Amino acid sequence: MLNFICSPIGNLNDISMRSISLLEAVDFIYAEDTRNTNKLLSKFNINKKSKSFHEHNEIKITPKIIEQLNAGFEIAVISDAGAPCISDPGYFLSQECIRNNLDFTVLPGPSSVINALILSGISSNTFSFKGFFPRKKNIQIEMMHYLTRINEAVVFFESAKRIESTISIFAEYLSLDRKIVLCREMTKKYEEITRDSVENLHTKIKNNELTLKGEFVIVVEGNQKNNINLNFSNKIKELYLEHLPAKDAAKLIAALSNQNKREVYKWLIDK
Repeated sequence: MLNFICSPIGNLNDISMRSISLLEAVDFIYAEDTRNTNKLLSKFNINKKSKSFHEHNEIKITPKIIEQLNAGFEIAVISDAGAPCISDPGYFLSQECIRNNLDFTVLPGPSSVINALILSGISSNTFSFKGFFPRKKNIQIEMMHYLTRINEAVVFFESAKRIESTISIFAEYLSLDRKIVLCREMTKKYEEITRDSVENLHTKIKNNELTLKGEFVIVVEGNQKNNINLNFSNKIKELYLEHLPAKDAAKLIAALSNQNKREVYKWLIDK
């Protein structure tokens, strides 16, 4: 049997007792980061070493794991932090197990996505998770258009070295009063949760008022304002732009429709 194990996202004591028992019993342990997993095993006196299984070797290692499963071995796959297959290795292996009619299960545990949503204080009755914030500019712009339309919370992962540029993009494209929460080093000694508007967060980062170290999870509040009635506006959009510059047209439409002027302007110039 293959067992996907959710690992602590910071504090090693967050691992479940069931996961510890299984790690003691399995024949092989495959880990995204063997150094971190071996520390975890050592802490709980599990006298085993893990084997490497990460995004760069998953396709190569998977046939070997399938062979071991067919031979009746008990195997555990554990991520570096959080859940396997969620922005972590494991999806390809799960698909191969399904293709080969091999059972697998999941031992639930810590999730940085759910942890951040709860800590954010933002309504999370519905939400979407987008993994790491896009790196390419054109995809970033597409994501910004998505965020201006969506009325549910959206969660991103981001690295410390990129958090400043990401918040700058939010400040460029989103309403400045949109709520954003930065969750840093969750469950660790220096856990820090920063809840503020896009504008204030952008200012704080530029003024070096925030610690930009460790791992970040970003929670973006859903758009709480009514979206522009595109069915109506598309009919008159060209007419407005024929007679007015985009900025002046945005002011007029915003005044008439009670919409955010920045968002109206972006919609007007969007081809």
